[in-house]
Amino acid sequence: MVMQKKYFADIVDLLPEGIIMMDKNRMIHYLNKKAVSMTGWKIGEKVPYCTYCQEREIEEDENRCILTSDEPIPFFNSHLAVYQGLEEFEMSLKKLVHSGMEYYVLRIRMPVKNENSERAQFHELLVQETMLAQEAERKRIARELHDHIGQSVYSIFLGLEVIKQNISDEKYQNHVSNMVNVMEKTLDDIKHLTKSLRPDIVYHLGLKKSLREAVMDWMKLYQIDIILEIDIEQEDLFDQEKELHLFRVIQESVGNAIRHGKATYISIHLKTYYQYIFFHLYDNGNGFNAGHCKSKGLGLKHMFERCKMLDGDIRWMSKEGGPTRVEGFVSLLRSEGEKENEFNDCR
Repeated sequence: MVMQKKYFADIVDLLPEGIIMMDKNRMIHYLNKKAVSMTGWKIGEKVPYCTYCQEREIEEDENRCILTSDEPIPFFNSHLAVYQGLEEFEMSLKKLVHSGMEYYVLRIRMPVKNENSERAQFHELLVQETMLAQEAERKRIARELHDHIGQSVYSIFLGLEVIKQNISDEKYQNHVSNMVNVMEKTLDDIKHLTKSLRPDIVYHLGLKKSLREAVMDWMKLYQIDIILEIDIEQEDLFDQEKELHLFRVIQESVGNAIRHGKATYISIHLKTYYQYIFFHLYDNGNGFNAGHCKSKGLGLKHMFERCKMLDGDIRWMSKEGGPTRVEGFVSLLRSEGEKENEFNDCR
């Protein structure tokens, strides 16, 4: 005996998660009762893009919804506009074809809180402590470079300058001049390395100014073109420790584009949307197989972990031969009751 369609509809209505069927234009054709209670949407309305997809910078022929990509991720957490404002959901999307027409089944539910999520929170705390320890170690190494190695190299540099002025033999004078030039370049390298290791620039200048200064250093150091566009509001409400993590994500992306991709041009865009900062980087480098990006090394994993720590996400879009796009979002606002100097031990 074949069960009637009405009973299937009743069963779907009893599901503990929202089920929405929409066409390729995102027009709603069906919602179960849970979806209606969660969103307040109605049949005939359009499903809004989530906050992440609204701010994505896409190619001309690219679908804005990240869940409709050729290699979609199994589920995705972001915020949707519902009748009572913005609400965070865990979402997944399945494509189906009926009578020659394309439809999408969107499943939404509240972020699950269970043993796995508790384990994930514990993992995030471990990652956060590891990141803080790394920053503390970077600061220690930077101090050693500046206070000891840098000062020693500078002393040698000054000594060579004095020797150079007191040598009459042209052959030896040229030799010492070359040594002076090498020492001068070494001092510059130590200076750039110290600046890249120390987070002080973010704490003292804020995210916008520190990124602008860093971009100037990167262009001079690597001899490439970098375009930086920043549209950020309410920077005074940002947590400085969180700003540092986003700075590191941008820094790592630029480093990857130059070292591995051999890029000669990079564009960096940042803008705020509600409580989030969305970032988008593009480079004209050699690219890589983005399908294997999470297994390509600690650098990408650390970028992913930093974004997750900041209630955000990050995606890599690339192919062999390039170009490469890195996009994502983070929340930098101080949490309610969070102390501004909570992480002073690593500064």
